[in-house]
Amino acid sequence: MSSHRGEDDSPLPVRIHERLALACGDGVVHPFGVAATRSGHTMLTRGLDTPHATLLTTPATGTGAVLFDLDGGLSPVGPLVFPARLGTVTGLVDDADGAWRFTPEDPSARLADGTLTSTLTDGLDDARQILWTGKNNIREVEQVLADVQRLWESTPTPATDSLVLGQWPTERDPVGSDTGEALATVNAEQTDRYGERFLDLQALLTSEDGLASADSLAPLHLLEQASTHEALAQGVTPPLLVAADGTHLNGWGNLAVSCAIVERMGALRWL
Repeated sequence: MSSHRGEDDSPLPVRIHERLALACGDGVVHPFGVAATRSGHTMLTRGLDTPHATLLTTPATGTGAVLFDLDGGLSPVGPLVFPARLGTVTGLVDDADGAWRFTPEDPSARLADGTLTSTLTDGLDDARQILWTGKNNIREVEQVLADVQRLWESTPTPATDSLVLGQWPTERDPVGSDTGEALATVNAEQTDRYGERFLDLQALLTSEDGLASADSLAPLHLLEQASTHEALAQGVTPPLLVAADGTHLNGWGNLAVSCAIVERMGALRWL
């Protein structure tokens, strides 16, 4: 959801949250996706998990920043930064070379071991949410399903406030692989759970019907490409939609996904 590598291959960079902002007009889109994170990080940054933090260092001179560990062993990954409270002290959490760091707003604040609570979504209790998390720990099928369900239930009216996006397979997730099977299991279960509030991106990106329905991809002539049919035979996303790292969608892939999201938001009368 962070649209990492959205600048790859397309004439202009395509970032999903920017396309959604255009579609929403006067509505505000809050982009909380962070590359490399797992569903556990989403639970932490959304404030649904509030683990105990144990300080590892004394406050740094000038900033008051400290390093800490979290109960449960979750480690920081990627460019993860979010506002939080450590006990009653407000500040900012980020990654300091593989360790959690808390920098208080007031450098003179007295810090101690305590509960870490994200304040990232404070004031957004009535917001609707688009959920796309769990690909980086997809083999933890039950955990991913449980985390997305908790996110679903976190809104005032869960039956109408969420849209869940399905996971899409890379060349590392072919049919029959551990990750491919886990991905298919998660998608199938979420299809049953969420119905029209589940957007099946696997079907969009790995089937002839899905690709043919994506008008935004017409310039690529995907179904005329041998590489597309080779990918579909393996049940994975065509290479023309995937960035050079083989892990993220490129600009064209992001365009297809963002158009599909906007279309579903319209069908749900969110627009």
